[in-house]
Amino acid sequence: MSMPEETKETVYRLRWIVLLIMGLVIFGAYYAYDAVSPIADFIMKGMNITRAQYGLLFSFYYLPNFIMVLIGGILLDKIGIRKAGTLFAALCAAGVFLTAASQAFSMMLVGRLIYGLGSESLIITQSKVLSKWFRGKELALAFGLNLTVARLGTFAALNSAARIQEWSGSWRLAIWVSSIIMFVSFALFFIYSGLDRANEKYFMKEKAAAGEDKFVLRDVFRFKPSFWFVSLLCMTFYSAIFPFTAFSTVFLQTKFGFSAVKGGFYTSLVISGSMVFTPVFGFLADKIGRRATMMILGSLILVPVHLSLGLTHFAPAAAMVVLGISFSLVPAAMWPAIPIMVEEKRLGTAFGLMTLIQNVGLTLFNWLAGRLTDLADGDYTNTILMFALLGFMGLIFSLLLKRAARKEGTGIELPTRLAQAS
Repeated sequence: MSMPEETKETVYRLRWIVLLIMGLVIFGAYYAYDAVSPIADFIMKGMNITRAQYGLLFSFYYLPNFIMVLIGGILLDKIGIRKAGTLFAALCAAGVFLTAASQAFSMMLVGRLIYGLGSESLIITQSKVLSKWFRGKELALAFGLNLTVARLGTFAALNSAARIQEWSGSWRLAIWVSSIIMFVSFALFFIYSGLDRANEKYFMKEKAAAGEDKFVLRDVFRFKPSFWFVSLLCMTFYSAIFPFTAFSTVFLQTKFGFSAVKGGFYTSLVISGSMVFTPVFGFLADKIGRRATMMILGSLILVPVHLSLGLTHFAPAAAMVVLGISFSLVPAAMWPAIPIMVEEKRLGTAFGLMTLIQNVGLTLFNWLAGRLTDLADGDYTNTILMFALLGFMGLIFSLLLKRAARKEGTGIELPTRLAQAS
């Protein structure tokens, strides 16, 4: 027996409220991640640490996620979104609090590690939430809008942290602000849980109608080549973006003589571009498909942008905006491609495994970016060239993805309505 029509219509309307709540939840996680970037110079001087040690604030965030994101994804599939998501949000809040409260750099690293334990799995949670509530509807647009709100957290952090330090004279206060914001995000997840619980019967009926079986661990070994190519693209692409933004404020200060505030603003142009264009590209992906093609184009753009930043002295504003466009094209197509390629019962595990592979790269390249710069006595040229090489590798994986997806008939080049018609 099907659910009453009014219940279906209620769920259909609620999906936009769910999108807003989950965007705000991830806003806090993104803000906390990036709040340390604009105050990098103050942290290094205040804690008397090297650039490589500063890079560990990001590496320790990713370090536990060699394993935790896969465990987190499996937990999502095994115990459900509400229980697993609450655990992940609690770890985020506790980790950011410890980072802010710690007087020793070693304890700051422990705080970032705990925060990383929860944050990456919380991001996987929101991906499964959107896949659940927007199946066969505006899936890519939902992912794009969610990324816009999430990156608004990065934008806010890059433009506020240095100003908080400048106003108060305390770089620690900027981290305390991120702790407060993360606790608000933790509270918001409980609101989502209430909405999900109220509509649980509807989604149970949908699963039964689709004839879905329960997840079993051996499903991990059943992913097709296209999944592995998109995961490798995810690793190389984000390794060319996130370590760059982690160091870009200091890079811009060093190469162009910017202040910390101005450097943070220019770095935020990457985020501004992605905030504007990600929903647009998501809308296009829903309407016309071509997700693999969009990933190819986005990866290709990375190469000349990083070469320009590393090898020329052109004003960086245009390069940062174009980098933001690349940062829109690939994620707008990549993340919503997974629910098309993978059955819902394995989605948490798929997102977790993909994020694990991503974090292997981010752990390595955040440290390597600092190490290369230290070896060059503060010159960032080799570091930026490394990011250009990562962009080229991403281009190769995106081309392989398109070929594999065509052979497998996954439908990622189709509009969402057709790709998820069943």
